[in-house]
Amino acid sequence: MTHPSTAADFPVHPHGRKATWFELFFDLVFVAAVAQLSGAFSHHYDWVGGAGFAFGFLSMWWCWLGHTFFATRFDEDAPGQRGLGLALILAVVWIAYGASDLIGARAWVFASGIAAFKLLLALAYGLCWRWRGARALIRSYVSIYVVQAVLWASSIGVSPEWRWALWGVAFALDLVSPWLVARHTDQVPPHAEHLPERFGLFTIILLGEGMAGSVHALDHGVTLAPNALYAAMGGALLTFMIWIGYFERARAQKERESDAPGAGRNLRLWAYAHVPLYLGVAGLAAGTVHLATKVDLDGTAQGLFAWGVTLVMLGLSLLGAASGSAVGKPAWKIILPHLVIAGLFIALVGNLDLVSVAHVYLAAGIGFALQLVTARLSDTV
Repeated sequence: MTHPSTAADFPVHPHGRKATWFELFFDLVFVAAVAQLSGAFSHHYDWVGGAGFAFGFLSMWWCWLGHTFFATRFDEDAPGQRGLGLALILAVVWIAYGASDLIGARAWVFASGIAAFKLLLALAYGLCWRWRGARALIRSYVSIYVVQAVLWASSIGVSPEWRWALWGVAFALDLVSPWLVARHTDQVPPHAEHLPERFGLFTIILLGEGMAGSVHALDHGVTLAPNALYAAMGGALLTFMIWIGYFERARAQKERESDAPGAGRNLRLWAYAHVPLYLGVAGLAAGTVHLATKVDLDGTAQGLFAWGVTLVMLGLSLLGAASGSAVGKPAWKIILPHLVIAGLFIALVGNLDLVSVAHVYLAAGIGFALQLVTARLSDTV
């Protein structure tokens, strides 16, 4: 016999909930893993290195995303959950070790770390089974994470072709998981205040990694070369402009409504908009370190850096559209001018033969400035 659910069958979402100190610590460990991956990319700054960086970053970010959505619904800051959190942190440390060579000799380290993280997430959800009203959501997430853990673990010791096939299937489950659980999320929605704060904190820490890239750029060589100075100052300026775009223009850290019409679709747009943004920010940090060493600018480095800038533009545009849609503005009216700017930027900077590192940063700065001005103007219309 099925008993109707009551309020006691669901986790409580206290008003004004803030991120805990443990969550901030957890985010710092994840960004350390991103730094490992970004450092490897800066030493192999080509299209193959870029593809490996993108896959590794997205695989790690979906781990962070999985834990974040779990925490915003079920975390009670209890000692037992902290113990499981420590195990998750150790898995991230292992992932970080593998991330520095995830397409080479340490591929098995990376895969085993991701598998352990997914299995621990499944365990975390399983320990919340007492919430009867959330059992359908819990069952869905446990099933997804167990399957993913098996796929990642099965890739250890097989040929590279099979390894990438198994990784691809596991990653595809990450991509479709929001739709696989969508019918259950209305029962236990994410916390409207806590979730944006977690994303905002992760953004701040990742932007800090961008500033660290500027410091590393200055530290190349015995003497301070002009190109290193251009890259460092240009990287720092771009990072600051991204901060303005995220917190002042897109206002992506604002509270997310979960019960308004179309709120679920808008929440997915907002969450997925962080994918190109974070990928671009992390890629720009690697690009800044790499370009600091370049006397003669080559087309590959210029193209990769231009695509990193374009990804950030796209992410900020989508975040602005998600925030604007939440207050009744049509998303297409918000995003169209930004897409035009991003399209023109990649068409020009991705194909023109720029002669120096300074010119690349100047072009990127102009592109970001145009996007920020456009966002400001759209606020006044």
